[in-house]
Amino acid sequence: MVLISKQQKRLVYSYLFEEGVIVVKKDTHLKKHQHVDVPNLNVMCIMKTLVSKKFVSEMFCWNWYYFAITKEGVKFLSQYLGISENVLPKTFKSAPKKPGEEDERREERRGYGQRRGGRGRGSRARGYHTEEQHEQKVETAGEQAPAPEAKAQAQKYPITKYTDQYI
Repeated sequence: MVLISKQQKRLVYSYLFEEGVIVVKKDTHLKKHQHVDVPNLNVMCIMKTLVSKKFVSEMFCWNWYYFAITKEGVKFLSQYLGISENVLPKTFKSAPKKPGEEDERREERRGYGQRRGGRGRGSRARGYHTEEQHEQKVETAGEQAPAPEAKAQAQKYPITKYTDQYI
């Protein structure tokens, strides 16, 4: 069992409330935590108690603990630290938006071609590269004979009867 002073607990709580998240390396022998002037073991123990009370969510990856404060944790810490409930951690605040900025970001995310949709290949899997080509194929389906280019390509690259691959 680790004895933790109220001053150390208050330092960790105030940092967690200010930032909304805290990162702790899984190393019990570190003299101090990288952001708070408290031994790393004490920070780990304090965060473990907050996780058990469900005031903080925990994620562990590559010997690092990632703790994020929950809504219940904000209420608890604001009461413990004597802060009004109007004050929120940085992770709960949204950045001010400039008019027209959101549209620019959306266009950048869509990338080249301004395509919609997820991971599916859509009509490109069937050989259509644009919507216009797809519509032309749908309108003329069954009316056309195979294109002469396709016949020429088939004669140029014959399929062998043993491997079903092009020579």
